[in-house]
Amino acid sequence: MANLSALLEKEASAEIEAILSEAQKRASEIVSKAKEEAATIASQRARAAANQAEALMVRAKSAAQLESSSLRLKAQHGAVESVMEAAKAKIAALKGKNYEEVLGKLLKEAADSVNGKVKEVIVNPKDQKLADKLVADAGLKAKVSTNDSVESGVRLKAEGSNVTIENSLSGRLAALQDELASEVSSVLFGKEA
Repeated sequence: MANLSALLEKEASAEIEAILSEAQKRASEIVSKAKEEAATIASQRARAAANQAEALMVRAKSAAQLESSSLRLKAQHGAVESVMEAAKAKIAALKGKNYEEVLGKLLKEAADSVNGKVKEVIVNPKDQKLADKLVADAGLKAKVSTNDSVESGVRLKAEGSNVTIENSLSGRLAALQDELASEVSSVLFGKEA
């Protein structure tokens, strides 16, 4: 019986060893699979974090470029406005013989546009004496009156109609402001403006 007991013990021991070996093999496979899954999850999270960081960088760069463009445009606009204000100041500062020639040409152009049929010439109060002289020199039989809203030029009322013609340097500058602003910006800031 001792043999049977030893034999059973030996078989049980072998079976226990086989079960333990199988259990260790399975445990090793489970641990290996868990490590692979953990590595995959860690890799996915790292990629997601990298993608998120890259997206944040792209948004930050876009915001910075937008802010930069906005600041550049504000600076350009300010510079163009300064040039336009300087041009207006130059026009306002015209005096003497130069201004007399300019006002005479503006009067002639306006009068020619209504074939010389001028009922009234309206000028800025500071230009009344000069306008009286220019109207007489042009041979026009028009009344000269003043209005503060007329700057650096003339406003004519035509005979026999309600047509009013305004011909002034400030009006011309205002009419060309957008086109001139583009040209001034190109001169000041180059082609990138």
